[in-house]
Amino acid sequence: MKLALKELTYYKFKYLLVTLILFLLAFLVLFISALAQGLAKENVSGVEQWNKSEYVIASDADNNLSQANITEQTNQDVNNVAKGDTIKTAMQKVETDSGKADLMFTQLTKDIQPKPSEGHLPKSNHEVLLNEKLKAEGFNVGDDIKLADEDQTFKISGFADNIMFSHTSMAYVNEDGMKDLKGNHISVIAYDNLNDNQKDEINKLDDVKVISQDDMLNAIPSYNAEQQPLNLMIVFLFVISAIVITAFFYVMTIQKTSQFGILKAIGTKNKALIASLMLQILMITLIGVALAIAIIFILGGVMPVSMPFYLDTNLMLLMVAVFIVVSLIGAVLSLIKVMKIEPLEAIGGE
Repeated sequence: MKLALKELTYYKFKYLLVTLILFLLAFLVLFISALAQGLAKENVSGVEQWNKSEYVIASDADNNLSQANITEQTNQDVNNVAKGDTIKTAMQKVETDSGKADLMFTQLTKDIQPKPSEGHLPKSNHEVLLNEKLKAEGFNVGDDIKLADEDQTFKISGFADNIMFSHTSMAYVNEDGMKDLKGNHISVIAYDNLNDNQKDEINKLDDVKVISQDDMLNAIPSYNAEQQPLNLMIVFLFVISAIVITAFFYVMTIQKTSQFGILKAIGTKNKALIASLMLQILMITLIGVALAIAIIFILGGVMPVSMPFYLDTNLMLLMVAVFIVVSLIGAVLSLIKVMKIEPLEAIGGE
């Protein structure tokens, strides 16, 4: 460890540049990944918060929640087979300072109740819980929102984070509030414990079928269209970063061949040289990645709520692991060659 630290302090500028490059690569990967995850959340976060495994949906809706419409009679028939959460929705436009905004009004049920980040859930038919992104439009708890082209207003009881569907903010109202909305209809019936017999019975009913949550999310037109190219971009960023990092540490290690030769000539064991090199690489990599994560967290805190930006802890851990592994691979590839060189040859002797 002493040898590793001495070299780091002696060649400060060189290792500072390498750390900066690692920081920029890690920051780019994290930033693009956060944007991709943010766009994904704008498509599916509202449904994910329902935390249900299966949904009964209209057979002719192509698994798309926004096109689904179940009749009251069919809803009763389905609930006679298995009691579920009947989810009613109504698409509406509300007036904002910048124009009009689409809202997907959704009815609260016994099990489907988003956790407010501010305020409380609607208690009367004139209250509504909004998505936090609408704060960017100047809305606050206690304000009134007016439906466009309708003489109807709701008082904002609170806000909740990540309640969106297909880039449309969701607005939660209670059962009485939903009855007051024009165009309200049953979209889906949600379950989390249907057995095979119940699924078969429901599938035998006219005009409905049972689908999984993944089926419904994948049917959102904008979801796959956005995520596939963005995920491909992230994969390429990981690959490019891996190649650059491996090449950097490979070249750096090869350049120290003469140093290794001198150290070996004075009796330094291969084990000590390997440990010193690995420690250097781990320190440089961890510092660069840690700085990138810190800056990303700071950006996440100051980003406007309207920006699709979401930090995924699992993805950050994956990135840290990948950067460490490829850095060590770059060192190991060079060490295989360096460790085979005789000391006299390494320092340029005959």
